Amino acid sequence: MVYCRVANTAKMGLLRVYSFLLQLIIYCVTATVSYKILVAGGGGVGSHYYIVERVAKALAQRDHDVTVYVSNMYTRHRQAPPLKFVMYESLVTMQEWEGVMSNATSNFLSGGDFFSQIQSQLKSGPLIFKLTRDQCHSALDTKLLNQLRKENFDIIIGELTTTSLLGQALDKPYVFITCPLPASWQYSMIYNPVNPSYIPAVLTGFDHQMTFTTRLMNTLQICLDHLFIMFNFLSNYDHLKEIHNIKPDVSSYKAFSQADLYFMNTDFTLDFARPLMPNTIPVGGILTGPAKPLDQELESFVQGSEDGIIIFSLGGYVSIVKQDMADTFARAFAGLSQRVIWKQRGKKPRVTPPNVKMMDWIPQNDLLGHPKTRLIVYQCGVNGAYEAIYHGVPVICLPVFYDQADVAQRLANKGAALRLDINTVTSEMLVESIKRVLNDDSFRSNMQTLSTIFKDKPNHPADEVALWTEYVVRHGGAGHLRSAAHDLNLFQYLLIDVTLFLTLCILIVIVVMVTCCKCLVVTVGRKLLSRKVKSE
Repeated sequence: MVYCRVANTAKMGLLRVYSFLLQLIIYCVTATVSYKILVAGGGGVGSHYYIVERVAKALAQRDHDVTVYVSNMYTRHRQAPPLKFVMYESLVTMQEWEGVMSNATSNFLSGGDFFSQIQSQLKSGPLIFKLTRDQCHSALDTKLLNQLRKENFDIIIGELTTTSLLGQALDKPYVFITCPLPASWQYSMIYNPVNPSYIPAVLTGFDHQMTFTTRLMNTLQICLDHLFIMFNFLSNYDHLKEIHNIKPDVSSYKAFSQADLYFMNTDFTLDFARPLMPNTIPVGGILTGPAKPLDQELESFVQGSEDGIIIFSLGGYVSIVKQDMADTFARAFAGLSQRVIWKQRGKKPRVTPPNVKMMDWIPQNDLLGHPKTRLIVYQCGVNGAYEAIYHGVPVICLPVFYDQADVAQRLANKGAALRLDINTVTSEMLVESIKRVLNDDSFRSNMQTLSTIFKDKPNHPADEVALWTEYVVRHGGAGHLRSAAHDLNLFQYLLIDVTLFLTLCILIVIVVMVTCCKCLVVTVGRKLLSRKVKSE
């Protein structure tokens, strides 16, 4: 009996060892599976490209064969191993792109009344969309498409427009990444609920708690967004599909909605809570990461300040166009005990204070992660917001363009920032705001709380994109995450047909009831009248 027990125990031990070895082999085999992935890099400029490139590197680090398809405007490809690059000739030049973006922001910074601001935005919007469309047109080069087709990629990933066109042209599954703060129409296109009563539209700068007036304006903004996208934006890509014979029978709207997954550049540490469909994955903060050491000159300047430093930047496209505005910032910074690192574009101040270092480019993430950094004053681009959250640095917001007012409002709502109007701010207002943020510990405390929440997740956002992309390839798509709402027309989705039917039923019931009441009244009346006649 003892021998049998020992033998059984030995067998069980061997079975456990075999089971462990089998699991280890399966893990090693599955972990080393390599997929061929095409990353649509677009123009290769600006923060939009940096997000896509960061995802491409995350995929490459997981041993996948990653090819970046990008225009010849991108000049840093030799500095981005282990990625491979296929480059196409761009119809859009760097000068054109920067010119349109600079003009769009310069018009805003030139001042003017409300209507002139709206007019300048309406002019710049179509120009930006035209450049984006021309960029897509460049990417559909027949020779290069044939070259890519031979590669037999497993999946395509990138921003909305180019990715969907490449996916259809190469007949491969595709997933999207949104790079700005996602707009209402992008959520609606994939049937995520968009309720104007508590979900503010991008470009409004509203909070999620709205009055009647703001809810009315928010509703109108969402409706206008949808009309513009349906009848202007999408028609441009329908035209491109016809020119290049890329499934012209499938509308751009339908092509966009056929993606397997939608990675949204949002995270609920910053954004307001909202419902999402299963195929919508929030991955805000893709560009965040630990700070790298500063170069010797910049480190020396930072360490020379006993009270720490303040970062001032208006982003890559915003140029200060008025001398008075540059002087306003300089006067404000001159009265501070902190040193200021100023990313300068456009007009320089007449007098640069001794505590200010002006630079054409700054390592913003590395500065935000420096222990000497106390505050950032900037235009509130969404990627910079996530970097500030990651490092727990409070913000003074000076929104200029597109979604920056929306990002500013979200940070202010979280108690981590103050929001100012860049066109009306004075030196005194700026100094007062800086001192308030520095002296009120709640701003830094709230931002550090957001930082803790943001980091408390199993994967970095870029790795999350990589994992879900692998998931789509492994399972031949993610159709099981796709809502049946995609198969409904507008009348069915909004239950207009059901509402009309129920309304008709109610009207029929009311008519029948009214008719019955009338008949009853007439019948009773006649009986009463006949009784009265008889009694007389």
